[in-house]
Amino acid sequence: MVKAGLRNGYMLLLFIIFSVVLNEIILLGNDLIAQAADGVMGGQQVDFEAFMTPLLRMIVLGTAAAYLKGIFSNHYSAMVQRDVRASLGKHLVRLPFSYFDEMGSGSIITRLISDMDELGRFFSEILPNLLVNLIVVVTATIYLVQMDALLIVVLFASYPVMLIVADRLSKKLAQIAQKLRTHMDECNKKAYDAIQGIVIGRSYNLYEVQKKEIDTVIDRKVDQACRSTRISSMGWVLKNVITTIPVIVCYLFALYETMQGRITVGEMLAFTVVLSRILYPIGDIVFCANDIREAAVSLRRIQEIYNQKEEQTGGRVQTLPDCSKDLPAIEWNNVSFGYSSSGDHPVLNGMSFGIETGEQTAFVGGSGEGKSTIFKLLCGFYDRDNGQYRLFGHPFEEWDLEAARSCFSEVSQNVFLFPGTIRQNVACGKEYATDEEVVMACRNANIHDFIIQLPDGYETIVGERGVRLSGGQRQRISIARAFLKDAPILLLDEPTAAVDVEAEQKIQEAVERIASGRTVIVIAHRLSTVRNAKRIYVVNGGKIAESGTHRELMERRGIYAEMYAKG
Repeated sequence: MVKAGLRNGYMLLLFIIFSVVLNEIILLGNDLIAQAADGVMGGQQVDFEAFMTPLLRMIVLGTAAAYLKGIFSNHYSAMVQRDVRASLGKHLVRLPFSYFDEMGSGSIITRLISDMDELGRFFSEILPNLLVNLIVVVTATIYLVQMDALLIVVLFASYPVMLIVADRLSKKLAQIAQKLRTHMDECNKKAYDAIQGIVIGRSYNLYEVQKKEIDTVIDRKVDQACRSTRISSMGWVLKNVITTIPVIVCYLFALYETMQGRITVGEMLAFTVVLSRILYPIGDIVFCANDIREAAVSLRRIQEIYNQKEEQTGGRVQTLPDCSKDLPAIEWNNVSFGYSSSGDHPVLNGMSFGIETGEQTAFVGGSGEGKSTIFKLLCGFYDRDNGQYRLFGHPFEEWDLEAARSCFSEVSQNVFLFPGTIRQNVACGKEYATDEEVVMACRNANIHDFIIQLPDGYETIVGERGVRLSGGQRQRISIARAFLKDAPILLLDEPTAAVDVEAEQKIQEAVERIASGRTVIVIAHRLSTVRNAKRIYVVNGGKIAESGTHRELMERRGIYAEMYAKG
C-alpha cells in the first residue's frame, strides 16, 4: 500500500501544488479587497476598473487551480485504490490453502469489499481534505502573523481542549470500528452459508433458524453502528461549540486592535475573511483523528492479508523432464501431515508408496482416513510436516509450483464450475485454447451432443457453481476441462459416485478415454471400480496398511477383502 502511494505520488504532489496556488490566490485577492476597503475608508478615490481587472484574473486562475486540484486528487485516489486492489488480489491468490481454511470466506469478503471501501475513502476524502486543511492553516497563519502576531496567540489558545476531546473520541470510535468489522465478518459468513446451503436449509425448514442467526448478527452490527453515530455526532457538536469560542474571541480582539490603531479597518476585514477560512480547517484537522483511526482499522485488516507468506516454490524445475516416462511418477517416503485443526492427531502418519508412470493406481479406505488429503499434498496445496515427496524424480521442493501443478488434472465428484459459459469453463483447462480444441475436448467427454442442442450452445451460461446443469453434465464438463489440460497425471476422486446410471455410463466412457496413456490415480469408494488397477493401496490409520492387485488383496483376506465383502 505504501508502494502504491509512492508510485502515484507525483499526482499527490501536483494536488498539493495547486492547493497552495489556490490558497495563495485567495489570500492575494483578500489583500486586494482590504487595500480597496482602506482606500474607501480613507476618503480616496478607488479606480473600479483597475480594482476589478486583477480580481477577475485571480478568479479565473483560482477556478483553474481548483479544477486541477480536484482532478489530481481524484486521479490519485483512483490509481492508489486500483494498485492496492490489484496487488492485494495478486497476493491473495498465492496464499496457501491453510489461510483460507482458517480465515473463512466471510472475513475475506469483508476485507476485500468493506475494508477496501473504507481505505478508498481515506485516499479520496480524508487524505486530500487533511492536506488541503494543513495548507490553508499554514498559509493563513503566515498571513496573520505578518498582520498581527497576537491574533495567532488568541486563535490557538483554546485548541488544546479540542485536541483532548478529539483524541478521546477517536480512540472510542476506533474500538467500535474494530467491533463493527468483526460483526460484518460474521454477517457475511452467515449470509454466504445460507446462500450456499439453500437446498439443505429449505429441505430441513431451517429458514427461521438461519434468519434468526443473521438477524442476531445484524442487530449487533446495528448497535455498534448506532454507538458510532452517537459518538460521531457528539464530536461534531463539540467541534462546532469549541470552534465558535475562538471565533467570538478573535472577532472581539480584532475589533480591539482596530480601535487601538494597530491594524486598519481593511486589515480587520481581511482578518475576518481569513479567520472564516482557517477556523474550520483547524477543527477538521483536530477531529480528523477520528476518521484516520477508523481507516487505520481497515488498513490493519488488509495489512494482515499482506503479512501472510505466499506459497513457497522451488522454481528450479520448470518443465517435465524429457526422461519422465522412464521415472516413477510419484514417490512418497515416510510422509506425515496434519491440519492445524487436528492438533496432535495427524491425518497421514509416515505414509510411503510409489506410483509408476503410465499405470493406474487406486487408494481405498474408510471415510476420514486421508485419501483426499493425499490428492491435496500431491498438488502442493499443503506442505508436508515430514517425509520426502518426489515428482518425476525431482524432490517436490525443487519444482516451480505452477509447473508441478501443470502435471495434474483432477476430476472430482464435487465439481466446481465458474458462473460463466460452458466454453469458458472448458477453456480454463488451457490458456488460449481454440474453439476447435474446446469442441474436441467436449466430444471426448461425451458432452458435445448435449451442448449443441442448447439454444446458446457453447455460450450457455451455467449459473453459479453450474446450478443450471445436472450433476452428470457438470461432471462431463470437468472431464472436458481435464482433456483440454492434457496433463500426464490424472487424479480421479470417484467421479461417478453422485450420478444416475445413464450418466455414469457416459462418464465412465469419457474417463476411460482420458485415462488412456496417462498415469491415473483413483480414490475409490466403490471397490468394484478399481478391480483392474495395477496397484491398490489400502489406507488405514494414516498409513498404507495393504497394497497389491485386486486378486492379491482378496487372497490375503485382510482389510481390503473385508471392505469388498461389505460392498
